[in-house]
Amino acid sequence: MTLLIEVMERPLDPGYAEAAARRREAEAAGQVRRRTPAARAGMALLALVLGLATAAASHQLRVPQPGVAEAREVLERQILDRNAQVAELDGAAQSLSAEISALQQSALSTEDPQLLETIRVDGLRNGSLAVTGPGLVVSLTDGGGGLVGDEDTDVRVRDADLQIVVNALWAAGAEGVSIDDQRLTATSAVRNAGDAVLVDLMPLNGPTYVVRAVGDAEAMQTALARSDVPAYLQLLGSQYGIRSSVVAQSSLQLPGAGAQTLRHAQPVGSGADGDSSIEEDQQ
Repeated sequence: MTLLIEVMERPLDPGYAEAAARRREAEAAGQVRRRTPAARAGMALLALVLGLATAAASHQLRVPQPGVAEAREVLERQILDRNAQVAELDGAAQSLSAEISALQQSALSTEDPQLLETIRVDGLRNGSLAVTGPGLVVSLTDGGGGLVGDEDTDVRVRDADLQIVVNALWAAGAEGVSIDDQRLTATSAVRNAGDAVLVDLMPLNGPTYVVRAVGDAEAMQTALARSDVPAYLQLLGSQYGIRSSVVAQSSLQLPGAGAQTLRHAQPVGSGADGDSSIEEDQQ
């Protein structure tokens, strides 16, 4: 209370009051020197010079330096060159895979047709070969214009959303699944890197993500309707404005993922001639 009373009764510190009193006495005695017009002009000039220097420094900080711009151009060229190299190597790998398949089919078509059919069925099951047939198409589109705002990352489709849809389609009896043009296999990974969705480290182009599943369309649609996916998609739409659709198609074509890497192998038996067959375990 004493402090409050002191503040209310004497809001000005005694030291400030004493200094103001001394200044008033000095002004009355004529001891305070007034600034001359030249001094005032000098102060104004100094302030102008400091302002110009500050503006120039700020402009220099904002304008990209030649070295920085040159380094950025070099990085951009390297990225474009690496992308071109990746595309070229991918095309070469696909060509070699097609050549190997043709040679394999040519060699086994007469020697061991049953083995050739087994290889074909395995390729369809593990996703290495393209597949065609009826199925479902599930589309997810980034939200926007809602209450959360377009810049909020919550309105974008995330990897978890696609994982829930893909797992539900597998559980519904899908024989092959792809996201956009990326075929999913037993070792595929759907992940987020910042705001981008990656499938096996390949970025997908939004804002719409299309999940295609080949199989019995009617059975999958029924199983999907009995799962938690419809409620989850409805929640995404009401909370984040993410639009979704589930459409049955009479014919879908999914690309192949190419030859799969052999992670584990062991002999599972031997024939009459002593040759051992190999079982692949793609974990």
